[in-house]
Amino acid sequence: MKNIITSILLLLVLSVPVFAQLTRDQLPPEMSRQISDEQLELTNWMMYYYKKPVPNQFPNWLKRASAAGMLKEPKRQFPFLGFEATIFAMNEDKISLWMKTIDALPEEDRKNVLMALWLSGTKSSQEVLLDKSRQRLIRGQNYFNFQTDATPLMLDDIANTYGGYLDIQWGRFSASGDDKPVRNIISVLEFAQFIGSGKKFPRPSTDEEKQAVLKEIYFQSAVWSLRSNCKIHSRVLDLCEKIYDEGNIGHLSQLVLRSILNKFKPEKYKGSKTSNKSLKPIAAPWAAPA
Repeated sequence: MKNIITSILLLLVLSVPVFAQLTRDQLPPEMSRQISDEQLELTNWMMYYYKKPVPNQFPNWLKRASAAGMLKEPKRQFPFLGFEATIFAMNEDKISLWMKTIDALPEEDRKNVLMALWLSGTKSSQEVLLDKSRQRLIRGQNYFNFQTDATPLMLDDIANTYGGYLDIQWGRFSASGDDKPVRNIISVLEFAQFIGSGKKFPRPSTDEEKQAVLKEIYFQSAVWSLRSNCKIHSRVLDLCEKIYDEGNIGHLSQLVLRSILNKFKPEKYKGSKTSNKSLKPIAAPWAAPA
């Protein structure tokens, strides 16, 4: 069974107090030892991009992130895919200008950035991807299981059972600050119905059992990422309140979201009938940055 990829944002903000930017002393000790100053600076730029969009700095961020080893390993790319694809979609008129920077990246990094470009689904991205050297890198089988020979997926159409789903949505939020990625993450809270599946099926054998166990993990990851990002991003907390108050989400999502909000505004959301104290964060394979 594949490892579940949890968000780089979740990893960096767990148990971190509210500050304008992350600093080394705020990180868990193990991560503090592993992440370089350059990686921390680049991660901060990405996490808070939505507050002050500076698209003209994006090519330089790509070059620096590549040099820092952040764009290499496919299994670490999901939040970057969401972030980069959203930047491309929001700046379609700049894509052709940015291709010089992208084409100069090392091949593995270039391939992963081109995958984000494909995901952006813009007319400009489709045009630049007609180049044969670029097609060679992204066509056929890939780590992400994207059908790159077909029309690009709409980012909102990615199934919430996809292993990189949460990461992609948080990457999208970092780029835009929009409510849609947060709504998509909240949709995963309906998987609360699968709580206990890991204990019930310690060695899942059927597809149904495996899906039940995976959905419990997705649910736990969604809860922890929402709690953590509500803590560090006032925008996420505001959106979660708005979505809860609208009342247009599933019953289980409503209960769990109220439980999350109760931790931040107990005077408003006291009396939550849902407790998630037993939930624990899920380990992620990029706990050791390249």
